[in-house]
Amino acid sequence: MAHRVSFYHASETVNEDLIVRRLDRHGRLVCWATEMPLEPVYLTTDRPACYRGDVLALFEGETGHTLVGIEVKDWDARVSIPMAREYLAAYGKVCQQFYLAANGFAEGLFAILDLGLFHLDRREVVKPPGTLRPDPVLWRSAVERLCELCEVEVDLPRDPNQSRLPR
Repeated sequence: MAHRVSFYHASETVNEDLIVRRLDRHGRLVCWATEMPLEPVYLTTDRPACYRGDVLALFEGETGHTLVGIEVKDWDARVSIPMAREYLAAYGKVCQQFYLAANGFAEGLFAILDLGLFHLDRREVVKPPGTLRPDPVLWRSAVERLCELCEVEVDLPRDPNQSRLPR
């Protein structure tokens, strides 16, 4: 059996590039970061169940920018439906697309329309995500914080649902 790549070390996401570089269906990868707060700090004083996103990645496609969230579960157990729904709700406030990345999935997860599934061992999308409708203020805040952290400048629309005309 081949050596399994770890995606966690000391409670932090690692080797995330092995995931984000496989998501080229979203366009050109602009930047990404791990362990990023999903919402501005002033909104998270009560520490919701999902405060930090394992991976937030910004892509640029023909119609604009897409913020993709990825929750990584690097364990042998299958990810449950209640857990997946909780993460989808948390990331859905901020991201336009969301993937659960794991080695095993409960069968019912394939029926959740907006949820994308990424198989860690095979390093491939096994179910593409639907398009989410994040809160425009939270989306813009997350993208701005991500771009600042990555030291990239991006001309962003006010609303994630606003797209530009194809070139």
